[in-house]
Amino acid sequence: MVDDYTAKMTELIELMRMIGNDTQQCEVKECKRRISSTITDTLSAFSNGSGGWIILGLSEKAGFTPVEGFDARAMQEALSQACEKMTPVVRPVIVTCPFEGANLVFARIDEMLPRDKPCFTTALGPHGGSFIRTGDGDRRMTSYEVDRLIEEHLQPTYDLDIVPDAAVDDLDPTLVSGLLARVREQHPHAFAGQDDIRTLLDLQVLRHDDSDGNEIGGILRPTLAGLLALGRYPQKYYPRLSIAIAVFPGIDRDEVFRGDDRLVAAKTIVGPIPVMISDAVESLMRWIGAKKPDYPPVVLREAIANALTHRDYSPDARGTQVRISVFTNRIEITNPGGLYGTVTHDVLANPNPVTGAPFVSTRNQFLFTLLESTPYPDGGFVNPEGGDGYQRIAASLREAGIEPATTVNDINTFTMTITKQRSAANSTPSDISKAILTVLERHSAMSIKEIIRELQLTPLAATSGMRELIREGRVAKVKFQDDPTQRYRLKGM
Repeated sequence: MVDDYTAKMTELIELMRMIGNDTQQCEVKECKRRISSTITDTLSAFSNGSGGWIILGLSEKAGFTPVEGFDARAMQEALSQACEKMTPVVRPVIVTCPFEGANLVFARIDEMLPRDKPCFTTALGPHGGSFIRTGDGDRRMTSYEVDRLIEEHLQPTYDLDIVPDAAVDDLDPTLVSGLLARVREQHPHAFAGQDDIRTLLDLQVLRHDDSDGNEIGGILRPTLAGLLALGRYPQKYYPRLSIAIAVFPGIDRDEVFRGDDRLVAAKTIVGPIPVMISDAVESLMRWIGAKKPDYPPVVLREAIANALTHRDYSPDARGTQVRISVFTNRIEITNPGGLYGTVTHDVLANPNPVTGAPFVSTRNQFLFTLLESTPYPDGGFVNPEGGDGYQRIAASLREAGIEPATTVNDINTFTMTITKQRSAANSTPSDISKAILTVLERHSAMSIKEIIRELQLTPLAATSGMRELIREGRVAKVKFQDDPTQRYRLKGM
């Protein structure tokens, strides 16, 4: 068991040496004489995020080398005591691992269950002592982020909010008719023989608004879920509950926001959710080439549907759009609100961990249920198979020979990135090494970070390719006097 942890720790240190700093998943602390004063920040950040690793007794300033005089036994005990200062108490795996003639403390911090978040330093309270991992550092959470985590202890019902001033006439009769036909076909015992209004009330498309005391029984108004799924123009009441698409000329936003280039195209997509999904996919196909698209249309449709279905619809988030950013090598789809409830990165990767049944947790349960029976304008239904969208995306990308989609989750946002990059079955380490050689031919020396940015590689792919080139003796390490960054150049240059 310890050997497994030693191997993992060594792998992480090798990666950090090549990159030159901590990573999103790993925090290094020297702790020569005492435990770091910010260790509780890191415990909180990893517990509230996607988990991570902590290495004590390693010096980042000295190139990720062991700290002389480090007392592993004392620091292991000090780390255990720091875990007791958290609410809820953090229960990591803590081991002592040998490395380059020294002993280091290595700990694995698991992500906490949603019902236990936020994890915070007890003495500071949830709003002062809750942190989240950002890049290679820990950031104190905003009040919005803390409130969203506390909110997840109970099922949100923002999609049941009555839309003030809206009326039954704000619903699209074609969409309503399609929904009613579908639910009566699927659930005849529940809805057969009921009139349309009664059925729409049962489905929570409509609710009685009792705020006007002059109206006996209340005025029938659409709920937020009903308006978003079936409304003629939901943006009449919520102008920012829409999609913003931006097509960039290169692989980086900075080329537009800091340079002289302009967006290739920009568009705002409006309407009810089924119309927005169809219009967004149609627009993307037009820009990326519909005849032989780099991205399977079904993947784009599912990803956009997921973003609109599972986004945060709390009052604080109703002024925020779903964003689709199109680059020359990838498409990023970002929605407000991170993963909800029991859905974590691990669950997305393995939705059937125990029983084999899909593991689904839904932030907007009434909207989600409506969209199972809400028709698209061109046929089919938005979410006919329940919560299997992510698995359909993975299967479609696999079939197309494209790398799996990557996701970045935090409390504020969830981003899915779909790349043009061919999967490992079609791209060997040698292919990556050749690409690195090509880019090094154009530069005197480059760091791993620069290579990652230039070639749009993952850190793992870049370091694997570089290791292969170093083993073959084709690339040499180099450092410049005034720059401690580890760089690489072609041998003989």
